[in-house]
Amino acid sequence: MQDKTQDKNQDALTQVKTHAARWAAIAAQRVNRGDAVGALLFLLATTVFAVITINMMGSSASLSFYDLLRMQNGGSMQGALAGQGSGAGVYALLWLLAVAGPVLPSLLTHRAARLGYFAPLALWVIALIGVGLQVREVVNATRQFAGFMGNSRASRSVAGDMVSNLWSSLSFGFGFYLSLAIALAFTVRGVAVLRRRA
Repeated sequence: MQDKTQDKNQDALTQVKTHAARWAAIAAQRVNRGDAVGALLFLLATTVFAVITINMMGSSASLSFYDLLRMQNGGSMQGALAGQGSGAGVYALLWLLAVAGPVLPSLLTHRAARLGYFAPLALWVIALIGVGLQVREVVNATRQFAGFMGNSRASRSVAGDMVSNLWSSLSFGFGFYLSLAIALAFTVRGVAVLRRRA
């Protein structure tokens, strides 16, 4: 009895492997090579390369695009810099869609699949809005700090210097430019595809 169950399981596993290999071969034939390379570069640009580098107190730390998404999901900057804290949550799904989106038009015949070309730019906009909100929180915190110090001209000057020092300590990394360039290139390609097939 146990041998029959093992044989059935082995047969099922063999069939799954066979079908998976066949589907992977079909997908490899259908996928546009340029889109696949662009998606791979976007994956690297958002996970491996630094988007921003923070230089403070003689030390520097780099954050990838994915680290910024983790911060937006409720993690702290210290946790993101140390590679700890909460995951990206729903932002991880958006990131996965942005990476895989540009290859969907060549895999799926549905008209809506063409919108996959716009997924990287949409992720960029979402991340930009999140970073803007976090910067606003920092500015509000420095204003509150100035209020605690008596809201004098000197305290407002200290708060302004803190914000200025924060901005001057930031620099954009290679991942910033590469991911933005790829997002814009896929957007242009998406517009061209939509016009051609309209």
